[in-house]
Amino acid sequence: METKNSDEKVLKDLEEIPFDHHFLVSPHSPGGGGLALLWMNEVSISVLSSSHNFIDTSITYKGTSFNATFTYGEPEVSKRQQVWDQISLLGQGRNGPWMLTGDFNEILDS
Repeated sequence: METKNSDEKVLKDLEEIPFDHHFLVSPHSPGGGGLALLWMNEVSISVLSSSHNFIDTSITYKGTSFNATFTYGEPEVSKRQQVWDQISLLGQGRNGPWMLTGDFNEILDS
């Protein structure tokens, strides 16, 4: 999810939520950006890479492993292709299941 808040504020707000682990990407400007990924002990997550627009992971749950990329697409239209290019590069060497999820800030069909 996009946090739009400093890591300190996000961590303070997370104290009330019973997740065991978290990974944060700091906002790129006041009130803009910032990502948070939260998970429980039952799920094993390794963060492979991250940027202002995504958190790329390897996940194992109940003996099944797959990649997942949690995305917050670029709101600025002129920068969207760069994000798509980065995400495409992530997938080039992958052979197994890969889930892409999030807010891509793209309209595929009106």
